[in-house]
Amino acid sequence: MPDKHGFGQSSRRVARKIRIGFIGAGAMGFSHLQLFHRECRRQAEAVALCASDPGRIARAMEVAPEMRLFKNERDLIHSDLDAVVVSSPNFTHVPLALEALKAGKHLFLEKPVGITPAECRKLLRASAKSDRVLLIGHELRYSPFFGKFKKLVDSGAVGTPHMTWCKEFRGPFQPKSREWIQDRRKSGGCLVDKNCHHFDLMNWWVGARPRRVSAFGSNAVNRVIPGANQVHDHATVSWDYANGAKGTLHLCLFAHEPPRETLEMGVVGDQGVLQTDLDNLRILHWQHGKRKGEPRVIKVKATRGVGWGGHLGFAEIHPAFIRAIRTGETQLTSVANCIDGTLLAIAAEESIRTRKIITIK
Repeated sequence: MPDKHGFGQSSRRVARKIRIGFIGAGAMGFSHLQLFHRECRRQAEAVALCASDPGRIARAMEVAPEMRLFKNERDLIHSDLDAVVVSSPNFTHVPLALEALKAGKHLFLEKPVGITPAECRKLLRASAKSDRVLLIGHELRYSPFFGKFKKLVDSGAVGTPHMTWCKEFRGPFQPKSREWIQDRRKSGGCLVDKNCHHFDLMNWWVGARPRRVSAFGSNAVNRVIPGANQVHDHATVSWDYANGAKGTLHLCLFAHEPPRETLEMGVVGDQGVLQTDLDNLRILHWQHGKRKGEPRVIKVKATRGVGWGGHLGFAEIHPAFIRAIRTGETQLTSVANCIDGTLLAIAAEESIRTRKIITIK
């Protein structure tokens, strides 16, 4: 029987492959293309591409030589496709997403949800009215590692969560085409482009909406473009939640030389602490009154090194998109689930710019 999206699923085989078009063939877009066309090849195929760089187009065509090339994103979206993957610069996300939904296409949209609150809410309204799958590329939620962390919090491992934190010390951004990522008008700012991942996870763990945010940041070392719109290369952010919990994030993009990165995240409750040890794929659990202050060590089996930057969850999010289309499987990274992480990041950028506490509406 065909499902509501027109795909039949029998006990033996799927009626046909999901035809996917790709907008963008940079580092992220190329990784998505590889994962969908190769790792999901029994369920999906890359049939169309719209990109501007000849070298990147040639590289993509080596993966899927039968792809049809488009010069215009809108023409690709309205062609004979089932789904679209948007991996273009951040300022193009929402216009392309709205066009894809209008065309009745399923959509895999790279994060962030948008770069302004108005954009984010416009996409939220459009996705709520559509029966198409719209999955945001917050792959960390799909990793068994961060999923296990969420289950531990929900099981009461730390009692009631009262604080959550993230510390990311690393090197600078990789070069991007036309360096759009360095221009806050095009990327939304450093906190929007990259730390929306971490804000999203912390919101998920705490289980409440962020309410107010105060942030400080500037550009001290990594100046790439001239003028006042260069993104920050370090920042500290503090916020509170509707349930009274508090959050902090510390970011530095000149702390280490690539490829070294230090990412630490955690949750503190009234009965203990959970902390990530990502280098060893371990979760450390301190519980009040037990083990004489030594943490319980929880090893988690999780896939690394597949796709973009070896991000945890990158191998899992692509088949999850396919399942959402074919079976209606609930999406962990719908717009409704992820919008608050982006809104928090946007508000933090505004706080730095205005030197004010920003209320998230």
